[in-house]
Amino acid sequence: MTDNLLDKDTDVVEIDPNKDYLVELVGDGKKFKSPEELAKGKYEADQYIEILKRRQDEMRADYLKISEENKTRASLEDLIKQMQQQPSNNEPEVKDEKPTFDSKQIESLVSTKIQEHETSKRQTDSFNLVRNKLQERYGNNYKTVVANQIEELGITETELNEMARKQPKVLIRTLGLDKEPVQEQFQTPPRSGQRSDTFKPRGQEKRTWAYYQNLKKTNPEAWFDRKTAVQMQQDAIDLGEAFKDGDYNAYGGQ
Repeated sequence: MTDNLLDKDTDVVEIDPNKDYLVELVGDGKKFKSPEELAKGKYEADQYIEILKRRQDEMRADYLKISEENKTRASLEDLIKQMQQQPSNNEPEVKDEKPTFDSKQIESLVSTKIQEHETSKRQTDSFNLVRNKLQERYGNNYKTVVANQIEELGITETELNEMARKQPKVLIRTLGLDKEPVQEQFQTPPRSGQRSDTFKPRGQEKRTWAYYQNLKKTNPEAWFDRKTAVQMQQDAIDLGEAFKDGDYNAYGGQ
């Protein structure tokens, strides 16, 4: 099959080892006015990478758990089928002369072809099911959203398409398509870096790691949004150690 849920070009950024990036980035009219501002930007970038690593580890753990559950279920079903197909030892053995054309071999060949056709049709239907759900949720521009999701999950395009054909239910759960989207949308912070009052959680609740864990459960679409990752970074910087509650230390780390 040549079906592919994603079709994108990869842009590679090359780093010039001979370029003086301090001169390139720091100074009047440049991205940073002083080395101090450059250092601050580096610190904030490190904080963002740390949060991103933990998000990736958490999503990868969720994916592996769902995949393992599916494999175990399939193994049990195969074992039951094998046990049901085994002939009884009490049945008497009947010896007979084989005809010129072995009818059992012919039946087996026909059955194999039928199964191959049914498998191909089932995989095509499964692939179309996943694609339709993605289009219903994100519209015709769903590829960008899915590309971001599989990048964070550590899944390749080949694995994505194989799952769409062979494990559609697992993929639908992994991408959060089995849940209805929550109408209340996640608010992005303004360009100034200052928080907007509309983003504040109810009451005096702080946006800690546990807060974002709850957001993932109640509104996975908002949690997968890159704007959420940016806000998590800012909250981690603002709250410091107070941000690291819940199972924060279960993911990422040194």
